[in-house]
Amino acid sequence: MPNLTALLDTYLADGAVGASLAYSTGAAPTALTAGLSDRQHVTPVTSDQLFKIGSCTKTFVAAALVKLAENGKLDLGAPISAWFPDLPGAKGISVRQLINHRSGLPEFEYYIPMDPSRQWMPRQLVDIAFASDKQKAPGGPAVYNNTGYVLAGLVIEAVTGQSLGGYVRSAILEPLGLENTWSPATEAFPEKAMVRGYYHRPPPAPNAPTDIASGGEMWRMDGVLPYADDLQDSSDSFPFGAAYGCGDMVSTPSDMVTFMRGLFSGKLLSPPFFAEMFEHRVPASFPGTRMRETGAGMFQSAYADRSFYGHQGSIPGYVAVMLHDPLSGLTIAMTSNVGSGNRLSFQASGLHPVVDQAIRIILGD
Repeated sequence: MPNLTALLDTYLADGAVGASLAYSTGAAPTALTAGLSDRQHVTPVTSDQLFKIGSCTKTFVAAALVKLAENGKLDLGAPISAWFPDLPGAKGISVRQLINHRSGLPEFEYYIPMDPSRQWMPRQLVDIAFASDKQKAPGGPAVYNNTGYVLAGLVIEAVTGQSLGGYVRSAILEPLGLENTWSPATEAFPEKAMVRGYYHRPPPAPNAPTDIASGGEMWRMDGVLPYADDLQDSSDSFPFGAAYGCGDMVSTPSDMVTFMRGLFSGKLLSPPFFAEMFEHRVPASFPGTRMRETGAGMFQSAYADRSFYGHQGSIPGYVAVMLHDPLSGLTIAMTSNVGSGNRLSFQASGLHPVVDQAIRIILGD
């Protein structure tokens, strides 16, 4: 589609490195790519190359956890103390609250040191959260929380006796025929198929605000990447184990579209259990994002003046989004290999206006 090609070319001209996009209104996904997967070797992006999808991982993990409930393997309303008896407040936190951002658990993402050489274990991520952040009462307002998804992954492993990636593969990926999606924290994956990721970390202006909502840096990159005006290769700066069940997955936009369509068509979960993800949404104001309401692993977000449902993700050097609109039937996913710790920057947020325009082109709005 020429207009979409021109749109991606403009995105590159504005400062992106590579982009991959796929969409479907019912048929097999249509895929487009632009730009480079590797600047050093001037390698073009192809539609089967893998991008880190960051927090889009959460939708896969939430679906896997809900699938266990559908199969009678766990109760989403049960307290997590059965698995984590020593975790503070565990008796008051339900399994469901691990994936709907209402657990009150402390956060680890902004405090974990970026160390490419370190092998992280999931419980170490939880320990960082409790050492660094304050715990709140469960059941309150939705506050974006990665720690809950780390614990959700551990629950899945405990209930199934499989690795998190192994269970996600058997319960979610294989039934939908997804062959280009992997969970590198817990399974081998084709590293040669990965695109390189590029990070923008310019020197902060004097007296610049440091809070994340105002453009302060999300991740602790000191000692890993210096300040620089030019993009830097950040492909290995955030080890997969440091993301685990909240953000370790790699995929292609075509697989992401097929996954979202599988969820909304009922191929993965029966209606009462899909409702666990899609319904029971509460207002959510997550600074620097378009997410307005949260279910479990599923957000309502505004794109092209429509309500889309899905997830977005960012991890150093990569940004991704996957969305479905039940009214038009459009599913769209896009990945990029630029990123930034400043949520307000083009590298972190410039993908989203491109998705707006792509939706309007596809739907003829």
